[in-house]
Amino acid sequence: MGKRLTVKQKNELLEAEDKQILNYGIRIHIMPNGEQATQIHKTFGCSRFVYNKYLADRQEYYKVNKKTLYVNDYKKNVLNPLKKTEKFSFLKEVDKFSLESAVENVEIAYKRFFNKQSKYPKLKTKKDTKKTYSTYFTNDNIKINLDSQTIQLPKLGEVNFSIPKGKNKGKFNNLGSHSVKITKATIGQVGSNYFVSLCIEETISKIKQINTKDIDLTKVCGVDLGLKHLAIVSNGIITIKYENHKYLTKSEKRLKNLQRRLSKMIKGSKNYEKMKLKINELYSYTANCRKDYAHKLSRKIVNENQVVVLEDLNIKGMIKNRKLAKAIADTGWYQLITFIKYKAEWEGKKFIQVDKFFASSKLCNVCGDKKIMLTLNERKWVCSSCHTVHDRDENASLNLRAEGIRLLEVA
Repeated sequence: MGKRLTVKQKNELLEAEDKQILNYGIRIHIMPNGEQATQIHKTFGCSRFVYNKYLADRQEYYKVNKKTLYVNDYKKNVLNPLKKTEKFSFLKEVDKFSLESAVENVEIAYKRFFNKQSKYPKLKTKKDTKKTYSTYFTNDNIKINLDSQTIQLPKLGEVNFSIPKGKNKGKFNNLGSHSVKITKATIGQVGSNYFVSLCIEETISKIKQINTKDIDLTKVCGVDLGLKHLAIVSNGIITIKYENHKYLTKSEKRLKNLQRRLSKMIKGSKNYEKMKLKINELYSYTANCRKDYAHKLSRKIVNENQVVVLEDLNIKGMIKNRKLAKAIADTGWYQLITFIKYKAEWEGKKFIQVDKFFASSKLCNVCGDKKIMLTLNERKWVCSSCHTVHDRDENASLNLRAEGIRLLEVA
């Protein structure tokens, strides 16, 4: 089998046809029967076992040889022979790609560690690990049938699934065609619900980027992200403040109640596990609400504007503030920024992030004077030069917009 081409290499080949590759994901809720659910959990366990074994073997190999035990060598010389032994024959019962993916995940974890993106990889435990495994598309092993509303998955067969309300079935129709390919599927469990996340690779006509000269300045907006209001959007004429719904705060009372009841139960008992499931489902519901709102808000912002300007926030650093950590985490700023970015790029619109050190809140958008001593509690302030009364957030969005326009002209 030939070496897989990267997205960049594929786009270079498609350049002559004025086409490009578009990668995205589709997550669907599946409803496995009892036998299929057992097989899914068996695969969770085997994937976790292989991940831990490769991580331990790699660490031991480095201690002895001072060299790295590479993924391909491990698959060929250790994993494949291991499945043929009587002791580990249970590994044959699950999808082989799920085991290979688990080994590759160790390699990814190391790369992330060396790039200072995450902590050093550690062994996974049954209780504290996300219940997921991944498999790859090959020889039509993953198929969607809209007539019976089932999805065919390796080792599971046909599994029933549901399309969320409001979702267009049209995007499922072309799955598996020459131009729309499924490359990977991740099967997982959150609470009592099972899902499949499909990685899609679609060949589309090349996205035409909007020309800087054709931009309507009334459709250039600055977006200031906050805690009281999630987003303050200004196009220079009007400013709209979008509510921060504080989904975690709203569910906190029920969450405290459930956690209090959990603390009084015997660890490991059936009631304990049931209560843990309820807590997980509440967290999942909160996250889904936040994600849904981020999708709707990002779609509205991108639809109404040609250029979207945001500040490049240091969210990791900000969340270290103990007083604001929970409030910042509850906003989902990073998720909203990500959604705005990819939606703007898909439509050929401009997405600009202003440097994090740009003093958007402290600068007067009228005369440019800077108020050096501006505390977080001051929601309104008066410019000492032109005496303009500023709403802190509205002023920040207007300054971001102005900086975005300046950067456009430079580009």
